[in-house]
Amino acid sequence: MTGARVDAVVVAYRSADLLPGCLAALRSDPDIDTITVIDHGDDRCGLVAMDLGADRVLADPSNPGFGAGQNRGVGPGGNPYVLLCNPDARIHADAVARGLSALDADPGLAAVQGVISDPDTGSVDRSAGDELGPIHLWGRALGLRRVATWGPITRLLRHTPIADSVHRIPGHATEVESLAATAPLIRRRAFEEVGGFDTSYFLYGEDLDLCRRLRDAGWRLLALPGRWADHHEGASSPDTASRERVWWGGTMRFAAQWWGRPGWFAAVVAAAVAAVRHGHGSPATTRVNWRSMVSEPVAARRLLNR
Repeated sequence: MTGARVDAVVVAYRSADLLPGCLAALRSDPDIDTITVIDHGDDRCGLVAMDLGADRVLADPSNPGFGAGQNRGVGPGGNPYVLLCNPDARIHADAVARGLSALDADPGLAAVQGVISDPDTGSVDRSAGDELGPIHLWGRALGLRRVATWGPITRLLRHTPIADSVHRIPGHATEVESLAATAPLIRRRAFEEVGGFDTSYFLYGEDLDLCRRLRDAGWRLLALPGRWADHHEGASSPDTASRERVWWGGTMRFAAQWWGRPGWFAAVVAAAVAAVRHGHGSPATTRVNWRSMVSEPVAARRLLNR
């Protein structure tokens, strides 16, 4: 099939300096028909996007969350496919074309995404793989990523449930349980069938939830082996500590909603360890961490189980 068939949606929060690279890559892609930017910040992202040629700019300074912004941006489009792109991601020139080929060839696929890496460090994101589980959370709580990238440990972990945390480049197109919402190419019909993102998530966890609901509805997800996008992870976050706090809050919201009792108990203990570890000895910071990473998810779990 020929002609531009993709609507791109970018949800931006204080990302004015990131938008030029992101939008330039989208604008140069012949398969992308329209670009919509949702401005959730206060740094004139919307004006920057208009100057850069975005087809549609929608502003909401109340910042209702990433998923809510994506839903709003996807809604007005009419093309059969949507690229859900972060402002700190730059899509590679042939990525969308390869994604479309995979989606066109298999009507049961809901979404695809390839390899995403940091252009400065060369590190590869965990952009696809098994649905996040308690073992993943414990690895993050204990800060084991640096150890896990050591050769012998990496080879050992490839045979465990967290293989996707250390071996992130598939050798061939591989069906997976989850795709990160960095720059996935998704079939509009599938997205709309499950109601898009759950807007009760603010940031992080919403992609896990979307993928879970897509799979439950009978759709499949595919990780592609080639380079897909450059991504400066967390570039729009104020600092690492804040990003970690928000990541745990969103991910624990997912665990509260979907995991059984044993997994949930393991998640709460892991979150408690992480809250203290990232408090760096500061009682005030630890209290803030605890509220976001433990107390609020536990309260959400209680509400969900009523």
